[in-house]
Amino acid sequence: MPAFLSFLFIVICFTFLCSIPALTATLRCVPDSQRSFALGIQWIVVRTLGGIPGPIAFGSVIDISCLLWQDKCGEQGSCYLYQNSAMSQYTLVAGIIYKLLGTIFFLIASVLYQPPPESPQSSCESTDHGAGDVSDLPVKDLPEDGVIVNLHARL
Repeated sequence: MPAFLSFLFIVICFTFLCSIPALTATLRCVPDSQRSFALGIQWIVVRTLGGIPGPIAFGSVIDISCLLWQDKCGEQGSCYLYQNSAMSQYTLVAGIIYKLLGTIFFLIASVLYQPPPESPQSSCESTDHGAGDVSDLPVKDLPEDGVIVNLHARL
């Protein structure tokens, strides 16, 4: 039992560790203006893929470990008796397979990812516009006598 609980703890930790890389990958792959839309689409896909085929797949894995099925008029009903050791092994193997598939897909995405080329307007240096000194900046609406008055001092 302690070995199972330790393994379960590790699996749960890795499950939660995958959520941040998925979020980061989504945010890095789309332009800034489409990030909220991309996160919405990501959650729709995650909920759809996890909510529909997931229970069906695990249900079939659980059904494999059934020892005695209910029989109603020649039709198979629900399971009366499960082989607990087989069910635990099958669900563990299925969980490991799904985690390995997820890890493989993350690794493939990591290898195939090519960051977009940085545009000259998005870099920090491009906002400088070559102005080296404050005196080089264009000034509008200077007073006629050339003296700048602190407007807050008059209040």
